[in-house]
Amino acid sequence: MTHAVTVKDLGKVYRMYPDSASRLVEWVTRGRVVRHSEKWALRGVSFDLEKGSALGVIGGNGAGKSTLLKILTGTTRASCGGYAIHGRLGSLLELGAGFHPEFSGRDNLYMNAAILGVPKDEVRRRFEEVADFADIGDYIERPVRTYSSGMAMRLGFAVAMMANPDILILDEILAVGDQHFQKKCFDRIKELRNRGTTFLFVSHSTYHIRQICDRALWLQGGEPVMIGDPTLVTDEYVNYQYALSGGQSAIAQQHGGEGALADLPHLVDISLRVAGTDVPTDTFRHGDRIEVRIRWKDRARAAHHAGFIVYRNDDTMCFGTRTTDQLGALDGEDVEVVATLPLQILAGEYYVSGFLLDDSSEHVLDQRLAWARFKVTWTGMEKGVFRADVSWKAGG
Repeated sequence: MTHAVTVKDLGKVYRMYPDSASRLVEWVTRGRVVRHSEKWALRGVSFDLEKGSALGVIGGNGAGKSTLLKILTGTTRASCGGYAIHGRLGSLLELGAGFHPEFSGRDNLYMNAAILGVPKDEVRRRFEEVADFADIGDYIERPVRTYSSGMAMRLGFAVAMMANPDILILDEILAVGDQHFQKKCFDRIKELRNRGTTFLFVSHSTYHIRQICDRALWLQGGEPVMIGDPTLVTDEYVNYQYALSGGQSAIAQQHGGEGALADLPHLVDISLRVAGTDVPTDTFRHGDRIEVRIRWKDRARAAHHAGFIVYRNDDTMCFGTRTTDQLGALDGEDVEVVATLPLQILAGEYYVSGFLLDDSSEHVLDQRLAWARFKVTWTGMEKGVFRADVSWKAGG
């Protein structure tokens, strides 16, 4: 399949000077005296984006997401590596940035459409459609300086969508406006995807990345951490963010985070299998008796409880359990517990989140969200999440 975007070892480095005099010294000496340090905003990024596919890019602030988009749209020059764009490129990075504040929304619509290469006759023919999508009412005839920031961005999104590019680069576009407008944006993006438009999509919303994208790229500190299935990548990213905020240093350190490394008590592994077997699996039949095995480590050998919660893939909580129900607190440096239970949930896709508690069961010491995903098959007629054990009899 033909690639719409090809990126190879892309990098961007900035020179950091302690003061303006240091910059002057380097210029006068033609670089013989070095007074700067280097800060890599992006390094070693490579991927191929096939035509008609969508790649989601996630990462925290300063991860390199915006730098990547600016390079691909030509607003910033790469320091190393290269990229190729095959097709007409459109981008929505700073919505409404090109609007003239004294011009009306109508005038700005025509002006920006012309910049995007949309013929005037087409703009005239589609004006009502675009204005209706922006949904700013009579403000379309008023100067843009009277708009709120949300109104300007809504008009910017509506205008940008007129160009129908082959490749569309989006930066947090689904954060525009209220929920109603966000849904309109989301529906329009899905419509363009169905037409074959290629997307490069930056967002902090793991939900939208999973819904829109075929693959996801996680950037951290300017470097790629993981690329692949959007569900797996975003699961790992969410766990990393949770670990940073909650102080679970073992998983944070795994992906470059700061912390006390493995000194704190932390979960190590969770696996699912059919009871009586030794091979983990991610596919079960309704009614199977299954085992959920959880391991944790603690160099201090303190006593802990563990547990897990099962969710459907739409985040509906199905059930949860913990060792406090039947076991006392367990101590040791490397501990494993096994929960055995009949699988009474119906057909669907599910995931397991694990947690580690202190000996009082009041404080969560570590947690892994969506740690293990699995499917359940069922050939019966019942619908929903749980199949109850029901007895029927005739009345009277």
